[in-house]
Amino acid sequence: MSNIWQQLNHNSILKTIEETLQVKLSNLLLQRNSYINRVYELEEYDSEKRLIVKFYRPERWSNEMIEEEHEFLKELAAQEISVIPPLTFNNKTLFTLENIPFAIFPKKGGRALDEFDQEGWETIGRILARIHLVGAEHKASQRITWRPGIATNHHLETLLKSNFIPTSFQKTFKDTADSFIKKADPLFNNQELILIHGDCHKGNLIHRPNEGIVIVDFDDICVGPPVQDIWMLFPDEISNCEKELEWFLKGYKIFRPFDLKALKLIPALRGMRIIHFASWLAVQSHDPDFESNFPETGTSRYWNELIKDLQGITMQI
Repeated sequence: MSNIWQQLNHNSILKTIEETLQVKLSNLLLQRNSYINRVYELEEYDSEKRLIVKFYRPERWSNEMIEEEHEFLKELAAQEISVIPPLTFNNKTLFTLENIPFAIFPKKGGRALDEFDQEGWETIGRILARIHLVGAEHKASQRITWRPGIATNHHLETLLKSNFIPTSFQKTFKDTADSFIKKADPLFNNQELILIHGDCHKGNLIHRPNEGIVIVDFDDICVGPPVQDIWMLFPDEISNCEKELEWFLKGYKIFRPFDLKALKLIPALRGMRIIHFASWLAVQSHDPDFESNFPETGTSRYWNELIKDLQGITMQI
């Protein structure tokens, strides 16, 4: 990883953004919470206008993949869907600082959403259905296909090439993951696969005054089943959330049909997420502050629980 990533500083960031925007900034530079990327809040000089600049972690996405995310956001915004697209300058949304890609967004704060009432579930259903309508029009994508035989195989390869898995767990983990992929992947045959948000959970929803619910963080868009954007929103197993599901589908079906048989993919999607997150941890494990952020990761207890969870899911599907 480029040394500049660890050394992004006040002066280099302000100078770069001023040159990009051709505007003068104040000295305000607030770092916002984001473990994967580097995100900062800035302010135009002699103005209350605030901006958010996101520096994308090197080597995680290609420029083409990031630009596809930006185009998707602009398409959604053009349909008046509740998202926050990047700002465009000189017909561009993506820029670089010493080969680190970055984009600039308007600052739009909001409060986190912990629980949804009936109106909230219906609203989320309508928003996701409209996002999926646009995503279904994308016939080609730079993004990964979210099914076990493709995405999970890729994440497993990343893990096995790393030194992240302790030697004593490598064979058991590989055998367990291989068994999961072999059993889960056929479930995705004949399923609708479209461009989706990919990481839609409550942490990526905010409520803005006079605007309602806004969906943020489209970093992980992918080509996958629409149910991937739904299952992480529910507070419990889907069988224990009949009321919430009914409310959600009431909103969703206003704009788009939903195949209830796709709910059978949820256990497989949960297993995919377990392996995906382990792969993500393996990549991040070289960061200087990794151990302080993830102290339990890599322990015998961690791997025993992960393997046990994955074995249980494989038996379930």
